[in-house]
Parts: sequence; structure tokens; C-alpha cells
Amino acid sequence: MKKQNKTPFILFLSLFIVISALSISAYSGLFKSGPTQVKQTSGNINKTGDGGPIKFSTNLDNSYYYDNNNVYLYIDLKADKIGDEREKTPLNISVVIDRSGSMGEKNKLEYVKKAVDYIIDELGRDDYVSVVTYDDYVDVLQHSAIVRDKYDLRDRVSKLTPGGFTNLSEGMFEGYDQVNNSYKRGYVNRVLLLSDGLANRGITDRLKLANLVRDKNRKDGITISTFGVGNDFNENLMADIADYGKGNYYYIRNSSDIPEIFASELKGVRNLVGQGTKMRVKFPSKYLTLNKVFGYPYEITGDDIVVDFKDVFSEQTKGVLIKFDVKRKIDTRLSFESELTYENVTGDFKQVTEKSENTIESAGNKYEFDKNRNEPVIQNISVFEANEIMENALREADDGNYEQARMILKDARGYMDKQMDDVAPSSEMKRQSENIDRYGTELESAEEKSDEEKKEMQKSGKYDNYNTRKKNE
Repeated sequence: MKKQNKTPFILFLSLFIVISALSISAYSGLFKSGPTQVKQTSGNINKTGDGGPIKFSTNLDNSYYYDNNNVYLYIDLKADKIGDEREKTPLNISVVIDRSGSMGEKNKLEYVKKAVDYIIDELGRDDYVSVVTYDDYVDVLQHSAIVRDKYDLRDRVSKLTPGGFTNLSEGMFEGYDQVNNSYKRGYVNRVLLLSDGLANRGITDRLKLANLVRDKNRKDGITISTFGVGNDFNENLMADIADYGKGNYYYIRNSSDIPEIFASELKGVRNLVGQGTKMRVKFPSKYLTLNKVFGYPYEITGDDIVVDFKDVFSEQTKGVLIKFDVKRKIDTRLSFESELTYENVTGDFKQVTEKSENTIESAGNKYEFDKNRNEPVIQNISVFEANEIMENALREADDGNYEQARMILKDARGYMDKQMDDVAPSSEMKRQSENIDRYGTELESAEEKSDEEKKEMQKSGKYDNYNTRKKNE
């Protein structure tokens, strides 16, 4: 019998299999789960939603555990730049002005009037503004409204004169009420609080005021920025109010800078991209306990950590470092689940949810652990840890314990030197190092300084540290 040639049949069969595989692949692609993409690298899974204007990443200092006492998770948020062609975000703001007696010194009140004039000039047809003044008592110079007669409002502002004491709390709460009266979704709903002195009427306790501001923010969603002028205000209080109120804190050394700094704040908030922005982290509480959250106030319930950012603006960067203590040896793979949620102001307020997952497992040896160190995270650890050490030095100096402050600052210097030998110094590491050196130089002669010079030394040191911690330029 003649032997058949099977080659054509085999070629046909192979071709059929290839075509079938390609068809199945294409067909299955029709049923992928919407826009969600899953990417897995180095034990980390990043799930990205619809690609909103706020990008976030989460990374551990190492994806392996060896014998380390701490585990760090670093969270980075970056907002896209919004083009100039986009319509600016409308405002609903209350300008709350300290007109206590000390505001008559160094033309402070006159510069505030110029700042308010600038704000009035910049108001658009949809913007709401109120003007509140306070000394012993509170007065509403302009109730929250769209300003139709700018000349009249400027004229009323120009007639402000210094008064008596400083009832900061009542002035601030009136500002909140004014903004709340005109609250609008998609607007920048914010209080701008200015003071040059110590709160000596109304509620004066720092912790109580900070907690009240936090409650206001939770309930009403209104943010607050604070402006401290000169060297007599309580910078710890003003920074706390801004922190818990989800706004910005400014130390204004020279009265003449007031209009420029108000203008900078106003410009910054005109490009809102995300509202109601929250970061939630679920961590493996069986193996870890929370030590500290650096950068922003937080809340913790069980194994959930929540950082509430509220409003995020064009080109803003926010960094949060979470430090965990290891309470039992890690002998299995552990997972950290992070979720970012916000309303996309640039996309019809669509709710955006993005998730990421980071894992850590036991290393086989120290070499495996060492080669998997995440250098950018370690750089950020250096900045935040040194920032915290410097805060401790600043607190000691507040109490007049200058020698103790110098010893702590020496520890900060030694820590930074060691870190800079260990990893390539980032620009933020260099900035924090410069803060330490600058404050250290001032601290050397602290005992010989006048009271005014000591106040300025403390406020400047804290302000530099604050801006580094918040990643402000």
C-alpha cells in the first residue's frame, strides 16, 4: 500500500489551533471587567480606576521581613495640573480679621485692608464672600453673598479700626457660620482666619479649639486656613487649627507681606480637582500595631486607618508615612490594603475609587532583605523621622530648656548624617537637613537673645519644619 504524506494535514491542524487560540483570546477580551486594570510588581498590586486627576501610590520600605522592629508604609498623592483654559473654581469664603489693639502696630491692619481689597477685586460673578472682624466682640461687616457693589465693600473695609482684646474662637465660628450659610458643592468652602495675638477671650484652650475645628470639618466639610502675623500669636494653635481644618498655615513675619500671602492662598485654591478626598489603609493588626502617622491627622478604628484630606488642588502633593511596630514575628505573607476615594470636580463629581495592595513576607536571609529595600521610601522615612526629632527640640526650647533642645537637635543631625550615608540624599532630605542646621545656629545663642528674637526663632523653626512635613514649596 502506498504510504500517505501526513505533512499537509499536520500543517493544517497546527494552523487551526493557532487561529482558534487567537480567536478565543480576542473573544475573552470582550468580557474584561470594565476600565479596572491590575498590575503586579514586586509583591505590590496597584488597581487603577478611571484615571481621575489625583494619582496615588503606596509602598513599603521593604517587601520582606527579617528582624526589623518597624514596618513603614509610605503613601504619595499627586494632583494633575489643570489647564488655564478650565474655568476657575468658584469661591465661598469668609475672611475673619483680628482687629484687636495690637493690629494697630506696624500698620498690620492697613496691610490686611489691602489684602481684603485684593480679594474683593478678584471675586467673580459666582463667588460668595463674607467679612468678619473680632476683638472683644464679633462683627459681621459683610454677610455671605455675591458682591454686587465692590466699591461699597472696599469703603466699609477701609474704615476698620483697631479695638480691644482677642476673641479668636468666636470670630472663627462666625466665619464658619457665614460659609455654611452659602455652602455649595464644588465650591471652595473655606474660612481665612488672621490673628496677630494670643487668644485671650472666648475659648482659648489649644486642644479644645483643635477638636472643635475637627468636628466642624467632619460635620460641614468646611476647611480653614490660618495666617499668623508678627511674633505674638500662638503658632502651635494656628498650625493645629489649619491641620484639623484641612487648610494651610502661614507665618507672616512682615506685615507688608500680608497682601501677597493672601493672594497666594487665593490663587492656590482656584483650581480644585478633588473634594471629599480620603485615604483608608487596612493593616494586619494580628502582627502589627500602629506607632505613628506622620504628616496629617488621622483616625483609627480596629485595623483601619483613615486620613481625611478633604479638598485637593491642582499640582498639590501630599505625603503620609505610617509607622508600625512588629508585635510578633512575621511568619506568613501579610497584606496592606489601601483605598483612595474622592469626588472628581473636573469630571462632573463622579466618585473615584482607586486601590492598591502591598505585601510583606519573611526573607530567607539578610541578603534577600537588604537587596529589597525601597530607597525612595527610606528617603521619606529619613525626612519624617528627623522632622519629628526637630519638633521635640522645638518643644523643649518653648519651655526654655535650651541645653536639652541642643542635645536633641544634635541627635537629629547625627541621624540625618547616618541616613545620608546610607541612601542617596533626596532634595527633601537636604531640605530637612538645612532646617536642622539653620535652627541649630539660632539655638546656639538662644540665652543671649531678646524675647522678640526668641519668638521669631521658634516661629521660623516651626514654620520651616511644618512646610517640609507638608511638602509645601
